[in-house]
Amino acid sequence: MSIRALVIGGTNGIGYAMACRIAAETPSSTVIISGRNKPETIPHPNVEFRALDASSMRQIKQYTDRLTSTHRDQKLDFLIMTQGILTMAGRTETAEGIDNKMALHYYGKQLLIRELLPVLKDDAKVIIVLDGRSGTPAKLDWKDLDLKKGYSLPSAAYHCIAMNDAMVQFYAAKQQQSGDTRRHFVHAFPGVVASNIMAGLPWYLRAPTQVLMRMAAVSTDTCAEHMLNGTYKVTEAAEKEGRFWSNIDQKGRMVPNKAVWPEEQLKTIADHTWAVIDGALECTV
Repeated sequence: MSIRALVIGGTNGIGYAMACRIAAETPSSTVIISGRNKPETIPHPNVEFRALDASSMRQIKQYTDRLTSTHRDQKLDFLIMTQGILTMAGRTETAEGIDNKMALHYYGKQLLIRELLPVLKDDAKVIIVLDGRSGTPAKLDWKDLDLKKGYSLPSAAYHCIAMNDAMVQFYAAKQQQSGDTRRHFVHAFPGVVASNIMAGLPWYLRAPTQVLMRMAAVSTDTCAEHMLNGTYKVTEAAEKEGRFWSNIDQKGRMVPNKAVWPEEQLKTIADHTWAVIDGALECTV
């Protein structure tokens, strides 16, 4: 079976490993990887690179406009988003007025989903790799969702995690209302992975972090296996329950006891998200 996959953040780390696994397991597939820089090595002939700065809403919109105009008859089986950054810097706004960390970990991911829905197959799988375990409405500052006033590194992490949780449920609920597709939306926790994301840390934190990595981290290939196999398994199980969203842990297992967000909260998160994204798309630099 031929598969078409788009992996944002697929130029290194977990995303690169997921892209390579899909390409290797199904040689007839086409896998598009996107990030700022082309990898030095692309080991499979069915992998193609397209540049994208996933922290910029306008670049994402231009990218998705091109993709939707050329791929309407070549729809995607997978939309995988692993883009992210590990930094100790405080709030650092992009030219569009969004914190860079939140742009990568949350807002850009939601814009990609919204704009690429027309080129997703009816049974496509959408995978956000961030932290599918820890999100809860209780961790949100509902009066400052984009943290313009109360930013801290922990609060930015909490907000991105929780709002991604909310949006996988939002898309699933919206889909069920229309009743015409079976796309599955997954928020995944990769665990501790031996990738190069630690390069963004200050020099004095890299050595102890590398020790932790050697002790506890799994390889990017192992993580990719867990993420993809887990997605297949939870999708099958969840659909039997009539549910089209899932949260998975570092082994690809369903995260137990994830609460269903109230409709009102989902709407609040979605309205906020589109207001921030559309405001960024309209702004001039």
